Amino acid sequence: MPVADLNGTHIKYECEGDKSLPILILSNSLTTNMHVWDEQVAEFAKFFRVLRYDNRGHGGSSSPEGEYSIDDIGRDLLSLMNFLGIEKANLCGISLGGMVGMWMGINQPQRLEKLVICNTSSNLSPPAPWQDRINTVKAHGMSSIIDAGLQRFLSDNFRKTGSPKINFLKEMMNSCDVPGYVGCCAAVRDLNLSAHLEKIKIPTLIIAGEFDPSTPVSHSEIIKKEIEESRLIIIDGVAHLSNIEKPKEFNKNVLDFLLN
Repeated sequence: MPVADLNGTHIKYECEGDKSLPILILSNSLTTNMHVWDEQVAEFAKFFRVLRYDNRGHGGSSSPEGEYSIDDIGRDLLSLMNFLGIEKANLCGISLGGMVGMWMGINQPQRLEKLVICNTSSNLSPPAPWQDRINTVKAHGMSSIIDAGLQRFLSDNFRKTGSPKINFLKEMMNSCDVPGYVGCCAAVRDLNLSAHLEKIKIPTLIIAGEFDPSTPVSHSEIIKKEIEESRLIIIDGVAHLSNIEKPKEFNKNVLDFLLN
C-alpha cells in the first residue's frame, strides 16, 4: 500500500473503487487501523472512490515523538487530501476518526461534502483516566490494556459469541506501537471541540451505540444539539465499534445518508 510523506509524517493509505466516483474518506479509531473498515469498503466502493488511511501512530503510518493534538491529527488528513489532489470529499470517522471529522467540519468545511461521525465525542473530560492509560502503556506495553479495550469496543453479548472479529481486533490493538498510542491518547485527553461545533454547517450524520461505554449516547446528543444540519441514529445492542458489531446496519445507515 502507498505511503504519503507529509512534511516528515508518513501516512499509509489505500484507494479503492472507480476513480470517476465521488470520494469517501474513512478515518480509524484509537488502537485500530484502516482494516477496521474491512466490512465497509466493498459496499461503499459500489458508490464511492474509497480512501482509507492509518491515523498517525497506527498501522503503517509513522509515530512522531511526543504528544499529539487533534490539530496535528486533523492536519494529517488535510495534508493527505492535498497530497492526493482531493479538493472535496465525504468523510466518515469512528471514535478518534470522528474527532478528526469534527475538526475538519470546524476548520475546513469547504473541503467536505457530507460528514459521518460515529461513536465519538467532542470532549472526553476528565483527563485523568486518559493519563492513567498513557502511564499504564508506558510502563507495561499495549498488551496491558487490550482486555479492557475489548470490553469497551464490543458489547457483552457480542464478546460471548466468540466471533473471529474479537481476535482480529486484538491483533490490531497489539500492533499499535506505544509512542503512537501515547501521542494519540494525549490528543483525546485534551480534546475540547464542544464550543466550536456550531461552526459545522455541512450535512452531518451522527451514529451512536446503545451500550457504548466510551462515548455514550449522551455525548452524541450533545453533538446533535450543536450541529444545525445533523441527524442522530442509535444502533441497538452495540458498544463502541458499531461498524464491527452490526456492519450491515451500519453500512445501510451511512449509505442512506450519503446517497440521499
